[in-house]
Amino acid sequence: MFKKQFVCLLMLSLFMTVIPVFAQQPIKINDRKEKTIKQKEQKSGNRKFKKYKTKEAKYEAAKAYYNKGAYLTASQLLEEIYPLYISSPQGDSILFLFANSYYKNNDFLIAAYYFNDYLKKYPQSPRSEEAAFLRSKAYFLNSPNYNLDQTDSYLALNNLELFVNYYPQSQYINEVNNMMDSIRNKLAKKDFAIASMYYRTEKYKSAQVAFQNLLRDFPESPYVEQAMLLWIKNNYEYAMKSVETKKVERFQSVIDIKNKLHAKYPQSAFLPDADKLAADAEKRITKLLTGNK
Repeated sequence: MFKKQFVCLLMLSLFMTVIPVFAQQPIKINDRKEKTIKQKEQKSGNRKFKKYKTKEAKYEAAKAYYNKGAYLTASQLLEEIYPLYISSPQGDSILFLFANSYYKNNDFLIAAYYFNDYLKKYPQSPRSEEAAFLRSKAYFLNSPNYNLDQTDSYLALNNLELFVNYYPQSQYINEVNNMMDSIRNKLAKKDFAIASMYYRTEKYKSAQVAFQNLLRDFPESPYVEQAMLLWIKNNYEYAMKSVETKKVERFQSVIDIKNKLHAKYPQSAFLPDADKLAADAEKRITKLLTGNK
């Protein structure tokens, strides 16, 4: 009997000691959650800049951050207060400063987007010309290397051309023209690389089209002179590997492009090679024609 009572008491005491252990665990979890929530609230408070009690104080703080080069912080403040100023005279300045903060922070695509928004909302602003210039320059600076996709380069070129059309007497016109030349040279380099790759891989017909497009789209490019020699070589090799019925026509294209090279670049260092291929092409044409008679 006593043994049974002892066993019961022992089991009861063990049970009572276990209960507090399980009871404490949710309290620890809740503590962690509470700390996490407080940390998030503190971060959120920092993002909202709660220490600035009025929109005017936030505006002054944004300008101060901007002037000392803290452009990301300035943009966050400006984004928060712009809706409060949108119908006021300060709205113009805030949106311009907001777009320019992204520009100075090298976030060029975002900057271009907000400069575009600025031009839509304030087309008559005294800063509209500067905004249009910075939008165009932002697209230009976002343009990738020539060996990458050039969609953004064409976007930059289109915006630069629009600027020239709208502001032909602008103080920025020389810089805009230089940027357009730079973009065109990059696009020409891309086309030249593609045409050369077709030639090297013996895709002669594709190379012909690519060289034609290069000369049509970028006739003043520094790559055109060398491209014409490669075009001559491409057509010569294409003719050599063609069936007999196509050879005369294709050898003749070698001579035609050589003549264009002479006319466009009479002092070209590539003329001796071009002349040699054209002379051989002419001999082969004569032989083919006399052989057919």
